[in-house]
Amino acid sequence: MAASDLGSNALARGTAPYETKKNDNGSCSSSLAVDNAADPYQDSLFRAPAGSISDFSDPAAHALASSQAEIVPGRRVQLDGAKRFPPSPLGASLPSHGSGSRFLLRTDNNRADPAGQIPGHSPSEPSSALPLTIGGMTESDPAFQQLKLFTFTGHAENASAWTGFNPEPNLPPSPNMMPADAVSPPTSRPGTVGANVSATPRSRAGMLHSVPDVPPLPVTSHSRPPASRSISGVPMQRKPSVFFHRPSTTSLHSRLPSRSGRNGTSVGNVEQAGRIHTRRHFVSRRLPLGYSAEKPWLTGQAKAEKVLSWIVIVAFVIGLAIIGVLIWVGTTEIQNYNYCTVLEDTFDEGFLNTTIWTHDVQVGGFGNGEFEWTTSSLNNSFVRDGKLYIVPTFTADVIGEDNMMNGYTVNLTKAGTCTSTADSDCAVRSNSTLGDMIPPIMSARLLTRKFANVRYGKVEVRAKLPQGDWLWPAIWMMPTDSVYGPWPASGEIDICESRGNDHTYPAGGVNVMSSTLHWGPTAALDRYWKTHNTLALKRNTFADGFHTFGLEWSDKYIMTYLDGRLRQAIYHKFATPFWTYGTFPSTYHNGSIVSDPWPGDDLQAPFDQEFYLILNVAVGGTNGWFPDNQGNKPWNNDDRQTAMCSFWNAREKWQQTWGNEGSRGMIVDSVKIYSMC
Repeated sequence: MAASDLGSNALARGTAPYETKKNDNGSCSSSLAVDNAADPYQDSLFRAPAGSISDFSDPAAHALASSQAEIVPGRRVQLDGAKRFPPSPLGASLPSHGSGSRFLLRTDNNRADPAGQIPGHSPSEPSSALPLTIGGMTESDPAFQQLKLFTFTGHAENASAWTGFNPEPNLPPSPNMMPADAVSPPTSRPGTVGANVSATPRSRAGMLHSVPDVPPLPVTSHSRPPASRSISGVPMQRKPSVFFHRPSTTSLHSRLPSRSGRNGTSVGNVEQAGRIHTRRHFVSRRLPLGYSAEKPWLTGQAKAEKVLSWIVIVAFVIGLAIIGVLIWVGTTEIQNYNYCTVLEDTFDEGFLNTTIWTHDVQVGGFGNGEFEWTTSSLNNSFVRDGKLYIVPTFTADVIGEDNMMNGYTVNLTKAGTCTSTADSDCAVRSNSTLGDMIPPIMSARLLTRKFANVRYGKVEVRAKLPQGDWLWPAIWMMPTDSVYGPWPASGEIDICESRGNDHTYPAGGVNVMSSTLHWGPTAALDRYWKTHNTLALKRNTFADGFHTFGLEWSDKYIMTYLDGRLRQAIYHKFATPFWTYGTFPSTYHNGSIVSDPWPGDDLQAPFDQEFYLILNVAVGGTNGWFPDNQGNKPWNNDDRQTAMCSFWNAREKWQQTWGNEGSRGMIVDSVKIYSMC
């Protein structure tokens, strides 16, 4: 075949075209059509990558093999072909060597030194190769001899230039080797061999690629080569890779030729081949067709295993039965009673109905040392927009600050408005010398005592609590008649109590509500802590919106809740007399006897009498509701004489937290009281 035909065939197959030119001796040989003068990397090493094993039957390979190619360190050439032609389909062969034999091609282009000038060798002496280990085969194996690599000295016109050439035609491929077309080369650089081939993915059939690359690093025999990469869009299977080891005592940079080609010299045309590594073939984990998996659970169990299985099943069934019984018992204890309406006030009339609500007017602090003067003034309790407001105000705005501190007398008995029989609750005179002052805050306290009293029933108050330091809102109940004695012998029911301080207050601010039952023979033996609980809001506070504070009370239990019965605050079942439940001592500290104020056979006492509802907003106090040394409290609970004055003198700190009427006041949306029918 003519050289032009060969070049056309090479182009058709995606390889670099080659042309026929004359050698120095006048003979013609095939060579690659490469502009070496334009190649800035012409002195780079070209080496055959992993598995670059070709056939002489490939016309392009034959043309390249028969060209005057020379070994140049740092450049590699790869022949790539997706299919193999039969041996010598167009008659291309090497004379006297047969066709179709596999070989490893190494070429040098534009050697700097004369061909054959190899240290330790004569120009006609073939270079030697290191022993190879291929797929576990040694040099003594016949298959190894067939796969032995050859070194090309650069004299293609001389048959003796090919050392170790196997003249056998149609050498069968080794199972440990791969065809050259299975190796994908990197992208070509302009001006080098294969530069006229596009770098875009295309058919890999018969493609000749040439890529400048750095000299290969030494690869020891125990290292594993990296996975092959593909330049085409078709995924490639991993195959054995061929690596070349070039041992040298010189450094890597000293072996690299000069880029310019002027200062550097070639290291020769001898490269010793290193060890060839192969990778294990992929083994599928899929189950073969017809595979029968083991199913030990179908073959029967041992006797011990059966017994254990039945024990687990029986225990599970018993547990379900116990849970069912507990659920049934719990549902039967909470009964849905029939209730009759006693009071339902939604404040739609536009004014406070004094027939229902009574103002508790006092200045004595209600036994807690509170700092407010409760009034019946419209400044402190009024109805607006269908809501009841209970708002604290400053006493100084009514009587003046000077009168509040000295020389002013408040006599509620003379005015006929006091609701207490104790003189200390109805009259007070300010005296700066003694430390006495008029309560600095005015507020309101509303009762249903004259209209709505209930024994065993239900109470629901929908309200929004106030916000402000040292405010004390409360929704609670007291007995209509103190049948069992003074407080707390006759009991007290606190549906809701809170503090207006913010959520950072250690004792609990406006985000926390408390519910408590007070009971005991005397105030010193109040066992409220046995029937006390708190509920807290996580994302907001009780001043941010309306909530329902409820009480459910029967002869079997008493319960308080928040926004429905599912969220209980306290639940006390009347199963044990309070005297027994309280574990009271037999004597006081002074030696006097502690007596039981309730009937021994009454499980509900003292909560078996009628109670009435109270709504109020208190301020401060010395009873401990605001503990000492917490939240920068400006007064001391032990100093009752000066506590009120200390609170007022620190008003610059707490006054700014009170806000307007809607913020510092308790707003009530509705009040509902039911009795058991």
